[in-house]
Amino acid sequence: IKNLKTLNIMIVGKSGVGKSTLINSLFRGNFAETGLGRPVTSEIRKKVKKDYPLAIYDTPGFELSSGQQNKVKDEILDIIRNGFASKNINDAIHCIWYCVNVGGNRTFDESEINWLKEFTSENKVTQVPIIVVLTQAVPKKKASEMKNHVEKENLDIIKVVPILAQDMDFDEEYIARAYGLDHLIDIMAEVLPNELQNTLQNVQKASLESKKKAAQALVATAVAGSFGEGFAPIPFSDA
Repeated sequence: IKNLKTLNIMIVGKSGVGKSTLINSLFRGNFAETGLGRPVTSEIRKKVKKDYPLAIYDTPGFELSSGQQNKVKDEILDIIRNGFASKNINDAIHCIWYCVNVGGNRTFDESEINWLKEFTSENKVTQVPIIVVLTQAVPKKKASEMKNHVEKENLDIIKVVPILAQDMDFDEEYIARAYGLDHLIDIMAEVLPNELQNTLQNVQKASLESKKKAAQALVATAVAGSFGEGFAPIPFSDA
């Protein structure tokens, strides 16, 4: 565990999109509640936890003025470039989640679209993968409509993922079941470098299937290695 590399995730979006709920539903140990935040720029805070190979970079809500939005964008890009220049995987930003709340009649408005277009055009050198996460994605029909709306913008992003991080009770008449967390983990596993695959499986608690796949791959590698050693004509190696 001490040898695990640190996974660094930047989370962007308006206030009240459910970032803490998303983080605590995905990662073990109520990370969002217990992770200590320290300022890394005038606007962005880095949340870390002792002996825990994850860091969350939390940005302020996007109901800010356009000037502040641009300031946050520049600060994010500075953090990304500095991490890239360090050539240390523990300092690099590995993924960006842009969160949009589907509930509460919220929309993916023009200012957010423009911000993402500007950001992705400046992100081309470092190419940090961006995932648009649709939080509180109920009803599913509305979530699907918003997903289609975002995809039609042809943004330079990896995926649009609708998620309901926790079951939602509607006046005790209907319970919408949580969904989508395992899909987000699968996408993360696809875009993260090999050095971070074990870290992802260590910190995530949303997908047992993803943990099983990772474990089976390690077992297969170990079996193949030991099988080869068993046939090697070297004393004691077969043991």
